[in-house]
Amino acid sequence: MTVTPVATAPALHDRRARLAVSVVFGLHGVAAGSWAGRIPWVKETRHLSSAGLGLALMGAAVGGLASAPLAAWLISRFGSRGMTRFAGIAMAASLPLVAFAPHLATLFGALMLCGGTGGVLDVAMNANGVVVQERYGRSIMSGLHGVWSIGGLVGSALAGLAASAGLGAPAHLLTVGVGLGVASLVSGFWLTPAPRSAAGTVFARPDRALLLLGGVIFFGLFAEAAAADWSAVYLRTAAHAPQDVAAWGYAAFSFAMAGGRLAGDRLVERVGSVRLVRAAALTGAAGLALALLVPVTPVVIVAFAVLGLGMATVVPLTFSAAGAVPGHDPGTAVAAVATVGYGGWMLAPPVIGFVAQGTSLTFSLAIVAVMSALIAVPAGALRPGRT
Repeated sequence: MTVTPVATAPALHDRRARLAVSVVFGLHGVAAGSWAGRIPWVKETRHLSSAGLGLALMGAAVGGLASAPLAAWLISRFGSRGMTRFAGIAMAASLPLVAFAPHLATLFGALMLCGGTGGVLDVAMNANGVVVQERYGRSIMSGLHGVWSIGGLVGSALAGLAASAGLGAPAHLLTVGVGLGVASLVSGFWLTPAPRSAAGTVFARPDRALLLLGGVIFFGLFAEAAAADWSAVYLRTAAHAPQDVAAWGYAAFSFAMAGGRLAGDRLVERVGSVRLVRAAALTGAAGLALALLVPVTPVVIVAFAVLGLGMATVVPLTFSAAGAVPGHDPGTAVAAVATVGYGGWMLAPPVIGFVAQGTSLTFSLAIVAVMSALIAVPAGALRPGRT
């Protein structure tokens, strides 16, 4: 006779740990949304071309890509709780610098610093989330990333309100940075401690499972970076939306992504992670194609929402699968997959910018639609038996 284990309610300290790491995910999203909503302001006030903006935006991805392997070492030495708290404060301090950068070179450097601190926080909070998920005994990663998307929605909405009120990006992002720093310091006390372990050789020779998961997250973060960095610009240039309305493109993307991620933990239990990600990838590609075929402001906003719904579960389920790969420390495995994923985030701004400079922004975003559909190809690596 087989006895089915009875699920027990999580202990109070585990619920507090989940709340704390959820807050951190939300703060990271607020920072991303706040910056995304002020990109048109930076482009216009710094007189940047599409290629120049793409080059500047690459700084954030370069910082994130360089910081991911460093994050694995730091987590193994200081633990995911300590690094999540420290990186949250560092990211909050670096965010206002991007608005004060006077020209392309300094903007690139400021974004590289902000991307680097945000990248360490990204790996640390996901590694800590995997630990909390193991204590819970059920999927919570999609929900955590849903909180990140809600943070992105709040940040982009505040950016739109600040723009409509005539508040410049320096004062806006400085205010946001101070608030994020205080919140990071307070929430850090409730984070759950994780066992420290030495980082392995995953960066020297990743195994097949991590490489396939890296492919999934590469395409997913490519699409997310495109929405974060270019949705407002596309609405401004192709749909001729005013600056405050243009910021709502990323807001719609974040809102739909939040809903998809909050429902993702239940959906993955019903249909499985592979089927869910494959269907979502095709949905996202179709949404972006709609925005390109019908460049009318309301249609484009809805289309970016469909793209957000499609991309909702790609990153959280990939990180969750990476943290469960046998033979690897969760922090190290998450960092390895994040390193590959940041390659997509790094390539998106310059590829879109330079292609748009030579052709059009519509054509360059068509590349993103194709890459979104390609997520379905390596998605089989998310099947539990494969990892």
